[in-house]
Amino acid sequence: MLSLQVNKKIFTRLITALLSLFILSASCAFAAESLSFWNGDVKKGDVTMRRNGTMQEVAVDEVISSLGFVPKSDASSIIVVFEGKKIEFWNASNVVRAAGSIISFPLPVSNADGHWWGEAKSVAEAFGYFYAAIGKPAAFRWGESSAAPQPAVQPKAAVPEPKAEVKPAEPEKKPAVKIPPAEPAPQPAEPEEKYPPAAPAVAFSGKARPIVVVDAGHGGHDPGAAANGVREKDVNLKAALQLGEILRQYGIDARLTRRTDVYLKLAERTAFANKNEADVFISLHCNAMPKGRSNVAGLEYYIMALPSDKDAMNLAIAENKEISAGVDSAAEAQRADKKTQLLLKILGDMQQNDKISESTALAEVMHKAAKSGSMPMRKVAQAPFFVLRGAGMPAVLVEMGYLTNAAEAKKLNSASYRESLCRSIAQGVVQYIKAHPTQR
Repeated sequence: MLSLQVNKKIFTRLITALLSLFILSASCAFAAESLSFWNGDVKKGDVTMRRNGTMQEVAVDEVISSLGFVPKSDASSIIVVFEGKKIEFWNASNVVRAAGSIISFPLPVSNADGHWWGEAKSVAEAFGYFYAAIGKPAAFRWGESSAAPQPAVQPKAAVPEPKAEVKPAEPEKKPAVKIPPAEPAPQPAEPEEKYPPAAPAVAFSGKARPIVVVDAGHGGHDPGAAANGVREKDVNLKAALQLGEILRQYGIDARLTRRTDVYLKLAERTAFANKNEADVFISLHCNAMPKGRSNVAGLEYYIMALPSDKDAMNLAIAENKEISAGVDSAAEAQRADKKTQLLLKILGDMQQNDKISESTALAEVMHKAAKSGSMPMRKVAQAPFFVLRGAGMPAVLVEMGYLTNAAEAKKLNSASYRESLCRSIAQGVVQYIKAHPTQR
């Protein structure tokens, strides 16, 4: 009998302890979190945040309030209108329209639990576009809130199921931003990627905030070059995301032709730059060499002009194969070669074009910045690239390195190396724009 009583006491204490632990853990799980929303060094306010898988979502309605706007909203949308410009968020949509620009979100916007939720990094980017359109300076970023946690408003139910695609997570530290992890490949998995501390914004003297369009070459069904377990389209996209963020840190309005693994025609890329009235167009690529030349490595900058050497010409033919998609490889090569030869003829008649000289000046400044940053600079060259053909602004194609070189492929698959590379590119762009103020 005594033994039974003791067991009952033990059992009661155990149940009580488990219940206490459960209540404590539940209260922690549902405690609200917040992120501080910053414009440069000015804190706009603390915004409610929740986690959705590996990503952070913020309350868009609170972002709007922190910026001093009064939105129009219903069950399907929340909209801000200012000086004839709009930023629009739609429930269950992965697309946000900011002053005519379309921004893809990695998770759909959701109207739930009294808030409009959007992925944090993308929300900041969308409002950056909006601010640029209304002529206000903006360098939006997120950081940890220094304030005490807000009341428990975190929803108890599971947040909306994310799409299969994984996009960058929002930073845990004030200046840090995450980008997508490396694609599965024979290369060793790289650690979680973070951007370095934000660079101070640059005071530009032009009529408007400079616009730079960053193009991630290839994508979708077109992988580009592939060697040593690394695909060009993946490196291009990761680098474009990094470069875009770094340019924004400098106060430049960076706009990407693609933020996901999608295919764009060559003409669509420069058309995007022209539509956005870009001051500079940068197309990011990776190079490759045939067997027997795997030792070739280094960074190269190209402008569209008559070819400077045989390798430049061969590279142009390879990159131009995109224009002949849908036929067998032999016919594709022949068509690309014929179109490239036609472009050569056109270029022979337009050497006096001021865009060629401007692009040359841009490439030379970027070259100097890369050398000063100790990047493995190989050359500045020229070749007839169709992706640069329609650009109405200084345009440079960057071959970030050779995937056929095992050591360089490993570096290009590294977030830290790409960050150094992108910073050198950004510094060159900044120096060029400072010397050539915007005329818009």
